Amino acid sequence: MVWKVISVLAIFVLFIFSFAFMFDNLPREPVELEVNYLEPVTSELVEYGATPVFVENLRFTNNVVSYNIEESCDEARRSSMVSAFNIFSDEVKIVSFYEGNGASDIKVGCSNEFVELSDELFAAGEGGPSRIINTSGFKVIEEGRILLYNGDDCGYPIVALHELGHVFGFAHSEDPSNIMYNTSRCDQRMSEDMIGLMRDLYSIEPLADLRIDDASAVAKGKYLDFNISILNEGLRDVENLNLRILVNGDVVDDVEIGEIEIGYGRTLEIQNMKVPRSIEKVEFILDADNLIMELNEDNNAVEFVI
Repeated sequence: MVWKVISVLAIFVLFIFSFAFMFDNLPREPVELEVNYLEPVTSELVEYGATPVFVENLRFTNNVVSYNIEESCDEARRSSMVSAFNIFSDEVKIVSFYEGNGASDIKVGCSNEFVELSDELFAAGEGGPSRIINTSGFKVIEEGRILLYNGDDCGYPIVALHELGHVFGFAHSEDPSNIMYNTSRCDQRMSEDMIGLMRDLYSIEPLADLRIDDASAVAKGKYLDFNISILNEGLRDVENLNLRILVNGDVVDDVEIGEIEIGYGRTLEIQNMKVPRSIEKVEFILDADNLIMELNEDNNAVEFVI
């Protein structure tokens, strides 16, 4: 008799426990969590003033830039272009060049055509960035191109240096003595503001810059739905990136994101992720173990609260 009572009580307790467990783990009415982006106060990367540029924060990823001069260039124009690279490097000091192959950062070609601009003016060259990765932080130059039409008559590489300035993002100057003036004179040189800008811009260490661009989350009892977008807006690709997820301060998962190239992003969407207990706060943290060096590590987190 006693064993029957014990058996009935055990079955009853098991039933109550099972029912409570099932009820506790059932999805509840969805509750959208309120987002709080943990972003720092940002400031301008470089002070530009009156320096003439196409767009701010335009640069190559590296301070050492490769170039390739096509075989179509005669010895005079090749020599002029190499002199321009040397002068730019000597003036700026923080940027240097080396001759590479067809996949180089700057491609230099030559043409014997005459490009007439007006009755008395002919184009001596063309230059500028030919491929740019556009982010909200930097405009990264993937490739620059220079085309030299005719050699100049100066003993100084006026035309080649002018077009090299365009590759680095400089627009035309209103100062006739500036190398970026729209018509050439033999006394033109790089201005101090050009040199200062290059030093400021290329003194920034070329690192990645990850940030959470967009995020949303919905709690359903012990289940979580979320959608999060991650961008890399720095100067280096990222590998082996992970996203840490915390619920009420406890780590519930580390999600492998993988590689994100400069200017690209990834979106992660998860539904019905089971968490240990009812959700009050959810945190998403990129590179929580600080394995990736970044320009700014204060914009890698976002939190949600009910």
